[in-house]
Parts: sequence; structure tokens; C-alpha cells
Amino acid sequence: MGGVTQFRSGNGAAWLDLLAQLNGRYRERQIDAIENTAALREWLREYGQEPTGDITMADVEQVQVVREALHRTAVAVLSGDRAQAADVRVLARVLEADRPLGIRLNDGGIDVVRPESAGEALARLVRDAVQDLSGPQRAHLRTCGDDTCSGIFLDYTGRRRWCSDERCGNRLRVRAHRARLANPDA
Repeated sequence: MGGVTQFRSGNGAAWLDLLAQLNGRYRERQIDAIENTAALREWLREYGQEPTGDITMADVEQVQVVREALHRTAVAVLSGDRAQAADVRVLARVLEADRPLGIRLNDGGIDVVRPESAGEALARLVRDAVQDLSGPQRAHLRTCGDDTCSGIFLDYTGRRRWCSDERCGNRLRVRAHRARLANPDA
């Protein structure tokens, strides 16, 4: 499929946009934007996490497994439920590849040193997710108001209802309009 930006959600954090790379998570038909090594490299590059080393299909599969464990964990945390122990173990294993960030000078300031591997890049994303889910950012995390969507986003206004107004917001407005047309007396 390719199209890293096809499902770019602008959800407020790279790890939230990683979750959005599986479109239709709660539907019969799903589309995974990170289905091969080229798509994973492109997505990581887009978020400043492109590794210096090779990316393999095993890396793609690991990202997919971790993404789903992270999604289930985030949904549990946001709904006040206990996260599944197996998912927390998956995330903890990924965090073992985490390293302190390195920096270097550039012409306009500094850059973060690129991760060496896809595993290290994934660990950085999981670190950010765990910090958001367990720290003060948690108060700003919301699930999409469209019950057919699995989107999670940061909302600093307290007014946002959907992960994407263009996609989910429009879909819900169309549903409401059709329901009013079908039952004008309601």
C-alpha cells in the first residue's frame, strides 16, 4: 500500500500516529499502512526515527505486534481497566532496547542521533507512550467518539470529539443526518 501519510492522523504524538497505521482495527476489513520494510522505513523517517541499520520483515512483524499490544494497553488505561499482563510484558521487552538519546550539533542547533535499529526506534516510541499513559499527558488522551474507530489522540482543548474531523467526524455527521431523514418525527 505504501502511503505513510494516507493514515497520518495528527493525533499529537508519534506513538499515537503509529497506532493509526492500522485502519479499520474494529472492522472486518483492515488496512495496514506498515506492511513491508519500505513502508516501515518511510514511516520511521517521517517521524525522525529512521534507523541507520537495515530493516527486516521481522522488524515489520515486531512493530505490528507491539503496535497492537500498545493499542490494547492504551485503551485499557483510558477506560480505567487493568492492562493485560501479556501486553505489558511485550512493551517491557521492547523497552530493553531503549538507550539514552544522543545529540549532535547541526547548522541550526542540535539533532537527535538516529537509532541504530528498528528495535531501538520502536523502543523510543514505546518509551514516549508509557510516559504519556502514566504521566500528566494521560489527562489529555481521548478515544475517538466514533465507536467504529480505534483512534486515540491528545486533546488539550477538552472539546475535540474525534481523532479526525475529516474522517470520523464527517462519518458520524452523515450517520446522524441519515438517521434524521429516516425518522423525521424523532
